Amino acid sequence: MRLSLRRRAIYTGLAGHFSDEEVWPLLALWESKYAEQPPFALNEFLAEVVLRTERKVERARLYRELVGALTGAPSQLLPDPEEQLAAWRQGRNEAVRQVATPDSAAQTTFLALNQALLAQLDGAQQSALRHFAAGNLSGMGVSAEVSTRLRIWCEQGAGDGIASLGLEQLRKLLNLLYIGLCEFLGPVRADRILSQAVSRVEQQGVAFSPRRLL
Repeated sequence: MRLSLRRRAIYTGLAGHFSDEEVWPLLALWESKYAEQPPFALNEFLAEVVLRTERKVERARLYRELVGALTGAPSQLLPDPEEQLAAWRQGRNEAVRQVATPDSAAQTTFLALNQALLAQLDGAQQSALRHFAAGNLSGMGVSAEVSTRLRIWCEQGAGDGIASLGLEQLRKLLNLLYIGLCEFLGPVRADRILSQAVSRVEQQGVAFSPRRLL
């Protein structure tokens, strides 16, 4: 299936659940990270969709609709949103640059959220999650030096591994941890652990809301 048809299918499935404001970043995520992946990567994409969306998503229903759009007749799909997506990307470039610089408040909240996640796991689960994150840092988009510090931080939980990370990179790292939780514990328990961690950090009265990392 051509990229344009796959993009139409994903857009058709997402459009039934999300507003325009919500759908463009999700479609951009799919196109940049999952468009060339095998079909089973759709579950990983959905895991990221759940993580990035503040409201409850009917994951099973969305999965069925996306599969139906990908395997159904092209005549049932919405028109290709390529131009609208390009316009959204262009308008977002400046905002992306603004969140790419190190942010100490966001880092403080991220560390608190990480601790709240790990506190809900036993020792073996914590170790497995740390090793998963350390071995999957290629998508972070950081220098080799920063990647090395991050790997040490993931494995040992110490050092200044996240000191140079901006908001967008912290979001990527949290997403990586969430994907690891989904892989080891399943999406239902992973969602519950993340939700409880967010609630615990919010109760601490941090200056930077943990929901901005989602």
